[in-house]
Amino acid sequence: MKLHQLRYLAAVASEGSIRAAARALGVTQATVTQGLRELEAHAQVALFTRHGGGIAFTPAGLELLEHAQRVLAQLRQAEDTLSRHRDTGAQQRLTVAITPWITQTLLPRVVSLFREELPHVQLEMFDGLSALSYPRLREGSLDLLIGRIGPDEAMQGLQAQPLFRYDMTVVARRGHPRAGAQSMAELLQDDRVLNFTPGEGASFLDNLFRQHGLAAPVQRIQLAHSPSMMLGLVRKTDMLTFCPWPLVETESLRHALVTLQLRERFHSNVVGIVRRAQEAPSHAAARFIAHFLAQLPAWQASDDPELRRVLHSVDFIEAVPDAPLPHP
Repeated sequence: MKLHQLRYLAAVASEGSIRAAARALGVTQATVTQGLRELEAHAQVALFTRHGGGIAFTPAGLELLEHAQRVLAQLRQAEDTLSRHRDTGAQQRLTVAITPWITQTLLPRVVSLFREELPHVQLEMFDGLSALSYPRLREGSLDLLIGRIGPDEAMQGLQAQPLFRYDMTVVARRGHPRAGAQSMAELLQDDRVLNFTPGEGASFLDNLFRQHGLAAPVQRIQLAHSPSMMLGLVRKTDMLTFCPWPLVETESLRHALVTLQLRERFHSNVVGIVRRAQEAPSHAAARFIAHFLAQLPAWQASDDPELRRVLHSVDFIEAVPDAPLPHP
């Protein structure tokens, strides 16, 4: 097997098609097609099934994909190690996705401390929506997620360290005609703007509707893969959403949105540190994690009213040790 063939395999999985993979890699579609044909010939087993809409992975192809992703991740880790030995002053990059309510509370302090320690590392930060973050983690364009830990079927190839548990809540703009609703049954005719990964759509709708004996009004559900887009629509329209309770408690939202006081209760979610399985974090990622974890005891002890308000809406999975920040 050739390394470029494994790159093509991983890119097709992350981008969804040969054409998109070629565009992302900066090569021609014919180049990717030829590389995959050579890989399949070497494997002597079908790796793909071809149909009018493109290609899909066979079971053998999916297993090889897992190996390819690990190999490519280990190479990236090796490059990171070598770059630190070559020139400690050279600029490096760390790509991190952060769930929105943590962005508005803990992230500023973490970023400041991280930049003081590693000024040569450029941070590239994204909204930590799982629908976008999980695929990017697997294929390597994202190093780290501090965000929601998904169900087992969504976490393939990933590992997670749980930190917080929080409740989900149905949210509307202030003054919404059904702001006083007491049951999900009263809201079935309202449009919703939601965010979930393709693989967890069924469990998401079960949590929101079916466990309460309601049919999911799929024709009333729109998807948004940007928190600002999702919340902007809720603030400016009569659309509803379903989001973390701590997000609604942040200073920027609590005056614009209301949580509906419904009799139904929903399964809680867990936020943690998510990264690729069977791969040690890079030096920069390890230091970012260390700075983040070091802020948790301070948050628990904080008398800042804004932080305390958000803290009241989350539960720590386990006690965070009050320990000094590990030295690099």
